Amino acid sequence: MKTIVIPVDFSDLSKKALDYAIGLAEQIGAGLLPVHSYAIPHTSETFSGSLTELLGKNAQESMDDFIKGIPAHIPCQSKVTAFPLKKELQHLSRDKKNIWVVMATHGEQDWLDHQLGTNASHIINVLHVPVFLVPEKANYTFPIKRIVFATDGVDLNDDVKKNWGEIKSLLKADAQAVQVVNQPAEAGFGDYEDMELVKVYHENLSGGLETAEEIVNPQLTVAVHHKRNLLQNLFHSSATKSLALQHESPVVVLHE
Repeated sequence: MKTIVIPVDFSDLSKKALDYAIGLAEQIGAGLLPVHSYAIPHTSETFSGSLTELLGKNAQESMDDFIKGIPAHIPCQSKVTAFPLKKELQHLSRDKKNIWVVMATHGEQDWLDHQLGTNASHIINVLHVPVFLVPEKANYTFPIKRIVFATDGVDLNDDVKKNWGEIKSLLKADAQAVQVVNQPAEAGFGDYEDMELVKVYHENLSGGLETAEEIVNPQLTVAVHHKRNLLQNLFHSSATKSLALQHESPVVVLHE
């Protein structure tokens, strides 16, 4: 059984991530693991111990209240920890076969930035498990039946193929590959990794995908992060940040 890990801070944005994770869990028969990390203050040893205990107690009470709306038929465990969130997520994601991560974000500078010690895009790049991003303005419905696979035309390696095949199989969804090209003559149709491929001419990646998605109307967009081509700086260029953070549908990131 898959476990969907959701980093939370009990905000409305976290509630959106949890709501999405619930829909995902119901569709594929997964369990949920909301995770909250609280900061330990730097004070005297005696005072720090009692304050840390109080912070932990308050955080656990907040977590209990946060998850009480999860349907009883969905397996759910929660974790409240003083361990840094970045390291906690990396530890949990070592079980690559069974972990998916769902995160909500409203931009580069948000709660995750402070928790992770860097901007949230960096943690996406180091987890090496499928990471579902739910932008603040994203609209979504379940079950997921329509997926757009954003490609640069490079063949997928075995790890990505395995993760992608599993996502498609578990969701039982139809997939359409889309490649954004920068020359009008390159636009057209083809095939990619057993999917129909549409090549869309546009000046930038996010704009081309938005054009394609107006036709396909996907419920989920897949993006691959690998080191050797135009997507190597995923989440570090303005185009891909726009795709991930201002998208109208959630995005799942797969890693080579």
